[in-house]
Parts: sequence; C-alpha cells; structure tokens
Amino acid sequence: MEHIRLPPPPACRQLLTDYGPRRPGLRRALTLCLLFAFLFGTGLHVEFLAARNWNAGEVVLLLHIILGLVFAAVFLSWIAGHVLRGSPKSQRPGFTWLSWILLAKYAVILVTGLMMVLPTLIHFGGGLWFWRFEATYVLTFLHLWSAVAAAAGLIVHLTLRHWAPPPAGKRRRAS
Repeated sequence: MEHIRLPPPPACRQLLTDYGPRRPGLRRALTLCLLFAFLFGTGLHVEFLAARNWNAGEVVLLLHIILGLVFAAVFLSWIAGHVLRGSPKSQRPGFTWLSWILLAKYAVILVTGLMMVLPTLIHFGGGLWFWRFEATYVLTFLHLWSAVAAAAGLIVHLTLRHWAPPPAGKRRRAS
C-alpha cells in the first residue's frame, strides 16, 4: 500500500496549535501590540498634528495618557514572565541582544512618559510644579524617538521569532 503525503498545515494553523487561543500570555501580548500601535499613532498625532486643532489634541492627549498608564500596567505584569521563560531557551545571541535592546527602549518610553505625567499628578494633588522647558524638550525627544525605535524593534522581534514559520519537523514553543 502506498502512503499519501499531505502538505504541511498552514503557518497560521500551526501558530494556533502551538500557542492556542486560550493562552493568557498570547492575549496579553496581542493586547500590548494593539495598545502600542494605538499609543504610537496618538503620540504622533499629539507631536505633529495637535497644534492644528488643540481641542481635538487635548482629547487625543488625554486618551494617550490613560492608555499609556494601562499599557504600563499590562506591560509590567507581563514582561517579567516573558523574559524568564524566553531567556533560558534563547539559542540565537543576535535575537537575545535585540530583545534586551527592545526592553531598554520600552523602559525609556515608560519612564519618560511617567515623568511627563508627573506635573499633572502633582496638580491633581493640589500642587503646582512643572519641568523646565529644556527638560520637557529632552523628555519629549527621548519618548518620541524611543517609541519610533521600539516600533521598528518590535516588528523585527516579532518577525524573527513569532511570525517566522517553525523549522520543518519541529514544534515551536511559547516564549
């Protein structure tokens, strides 16, 4: 009797079998990616387009701040487990270094974002304090360009690890 060779399953089906739709890590990673994309878009709007219509810019800025705080909370609750699971299994030094650089970019984004929100929190607490203009420019510069670098790094990170088809005959593990 002759064996029939079937074509390999599509990569998307393999991804769902490996990671599964009910895994909380996958849902959080997807939530983080979508939040980052939305924050990146609103941040670019605030930086480059808000001056044209400041009333709309205020709404976008408020949305950016609220979603940024949500992103920070979800990211901080997710990243430790992701690093602890992924680092011991990493077999490619280039990918590992890219991941650590990406993590450093996210740290800069989170810290500078929280530093820019600090005067608002002090104001809500009844005080009045602002960063000097020079500090505001530096914070904005670091926040914006770290976000641009992180967006590029995230695409490369996902392409190298998560979107690449698994090697023939090997089942991919979650990281």
